[in-house]
Amino acid sequence: MPPTDLILLRHGETAWNRDRRIQGQLDTPLNDEGVRQARAAGRRLAAERARWGLASAADAPAPAMVSSDLLRCRQTAEPIATALGLDCVTDARLRERDFGVFQGRTYPDLKREDPERFERWLHRDPDYDIDGGESLRTFARRIESVLTELGTAHRGRTVVVVTHGGVLDVANRLCRGLALEAQRDFDIPNAGLNWLRFDGSRFELRVWGDVGHWQGSLDEL
Repeated sequence: MPPTDLILLRHGETAWNRDRRIQGQLDTPLNDEGVRQARAAGRRLAAERARWGLASAADAPAPAMVSSDLLRCRQTAEPIATALGLDCVTDARLRERDFGVFQGRTYPDLKREDPERFERWLHRDPDYDIDGGESLRTFARRIESVLTELGTAHRGRTVVVVTHGGVLDVANRLCRGLALEAQRDFDIPNAGLNWLRFDGSRFELRVWGDVGHWQGSLDEL
């Protein structure tokens, strides 16, 4: 059976990203920079369809597109779908991790006001649910399940997936066999292009964190 290519993007920048405020499953919009990043990603993928596996032959299945249902992802997906001429469906399983009582709070605030729980979270305890949120282990199982389902359902196709930083963290670890408890050794830039290939049993990492489309000036884009 042919493999499935998954082009994963984290949503564009939000004001909360700049403030280092934990969004989780709260619904926040893109800021102006995030809108720029999303539009640039759409133009990049449209201009480089063949490179990213989006130029289907006449007898091959067309690419597909799916997004988290949270606003920041839907706003990122819209210009990309328009540029590629794709219909985008939403899937709540692609949402960010539920961070429970941490949602809406900044890193400095948590470090000052809630140091014990903050340290436990920073050390990536896989079974800590942040008092009412989602444990890292539960979250990772959700993401592995939905990515595997997408890879299986779309064999031989390329699927553009707009999602969140935590989802991409799990995806990278799936490809590399990196433990959930291990500290992250890779970046997850807003609106970066990340390419995974699924062969029916395992995920392979092909491209990670490509942001060449928005690093230039507004005039260049």
